[in-house]
Amino acid sequence: MSIVRLPLREGAWWLHPAWTAMLATLPGLLAAWLIGDDTFREWWRTPKLFDDGKVLTVMVFIGVFIVGCMLPSLAKSTRATDISTTVRQRRILFLAGRATAALTLVGYVAWMASAITSGLTLADLANVFSLSAGSADAVKSELGTIGGVTTLTQLGPLAMICLFLDRRLGGRSHTVMFTVLTGLTLARVVLNSERLALMEIALPILVVVSTLRPGQGRRHYRWVWAGLPLLAPFALVALFGTFEYVRSWSHYSSIVQIDYSEFVLRRLTGYYATAYNNSAIVVDHIGPDLAWPYYTVGFLWNFPGLSAVLTPEAVLGFDPGRVWPGLLWQFGNPEYNNTGGMLAPLADYGLAGGMVFWAAVGLAIGVCYRWMRSGEMRGLILYPLLYVGLVDLVRYFYWGEGRAFPMLAGALLLALLVHRRRAPEEES
Repeated sequence: MSIVRLPLREGAWWLHPAWTAMLATLPGLLAAWLIGDDTFREWWRTPKLFDDGKVLTVMVFIGVFIVGCMLPSLAKSTRATDISTTVRQRRILFLAGRATAALTLVGYVAWMASAITSGLTLADLANVFSLSAGSADAVKSELGTIGGVTTLTQLGPLAMICLFLDRRLGGRSHTVMFTVLTGLTLARVVLNSERLALMEIALPILVVVSTLRPGQGRRHYRWVWAGLPLLAPFALVALFGTFEYVRSWSHYSSIVQIDYSEFVLRRLTGYYATAYNNSAIVVDHIGPDLAWPYYTVGFLWNFPGLSAVLTPEAVLGFDPGRVWPGLLWQFGNPEYNNTGGMLAPLADYGLAGGMVFWAAVGLAIGVCYRWMRSGEMRGLILYPLLYVGLVDLVRYFYWGEGRAFPMLAGALLLALLVHRRRAPEEES
C-alpha cells in the first residue's frame, strides 16, 4: 500500500503553543511577583530583584508571543483528520531513525569513555545510588564532554520521534532501541543531575501520542486528553521530588528543619522564581554591555570550530559566562543558576527588539503547530521537538542553546526531506 494514514486526535487543546506558553510561564511569574524579599532570602538565600517593571515586561513579551502563535491559526485551511505518508516518506523516517540512534549511541560511548578517563569508578556510581552526601556533585565533575562528539547524545529525541513514527507506520517495534536510549537518558539524569535530558525525550513522545489517535479497534477517550493538564502539576512534583532525593536531599536532610515534601515544594518553586529573579540580574548587569546578542544565540558562541575564532572576549569585550558566577555570588545564589528565558531577548535586543523577537518566535512556532494540525508530516517532526522549549520558557531560552542545535538542525533537515517526498496530490 503506497499511502498509510495516521489519524489525528481531537481534545488535546493544550498542545497549542499559546496555551502551553501561558501554562508554563504564568504560575512561576505569579510566584516571583507575589513572594516577598524576606521569603526569597529565607527560602532561597537571595534578595528579590525582580520588580514590578520586570513583571510588566514579561507580561508584554508573553502577550506578543501569544499573538505570534495565534496568527497562523487565523489563516483559512481545511482541518485535517489524518496525516498521509508515502512509501518514500516512511523510508526516510526509518533511515533517519536508525542513523540518529546510532549517532546518539556514539555520543554516549564517548561520554562514558571520557568519564572513565577522568577517573570515574564503579565505587563512585555506588555512592550516588546509596545517596552518599556530595557523591552526585563529585560524579558530575568527572563527567566531562568532548566538543562535537558527546553533543551527539542530543540527537536522541529526534531518534525517538523517528522510530516511534516508524513503529506506527511500519509495524516495527524498535523495543530494544527505545529501552537502550531511555536507560542511557535516565543514567544521565541521575549521574549528571540533568533532568532536562528526560524532558527532551519524554515531551516529544507525549506530543506525538497526544496528536495521533490510536490504531483501529482502540477507543479514543477525548475527555482524558482534554483534562491532562490537571495531572501535570502532580507529575511535575513527583518527578522533581524523585530525582531531587538523589541530587540534593542527601545533603540538606541534615541541615533543614522541614520534611521532604515541603523541601521539594520550596525547591521546585525556587527553580522558577529565581529564574525570573536571575533574569533581572542579567538585564541590569550584563545586558547594557552586550554589543551583540548572546543569550538567544548561545549555540553560536559554543559552536565547534567557530567558538575558537569568535570568542565572547574578542567580540563583546568580555565573556558573560565567566562573569555570571561572580554576579550570582554578589546578587543571587549560585545554587540556582538559571539565567531566565523570558527576559533573554530584553538583554540581547532591548525592549522593542525583544517584542519583535518574541513575536517572530511565536509566529514560527505557530506555523509548525498549524502544519501538524493540518496533516503535514513536517509539522509532526518539528513541533514535538520545539515543544520542549515551550515548557521550559521560564528557566532559559532553550531553542538558542548549544544542546538544542543538533536536534533542531537535524529535525529541520528531515522535515524538508519528508515534505519534498509527499504525495503529488498533497503538493501545493
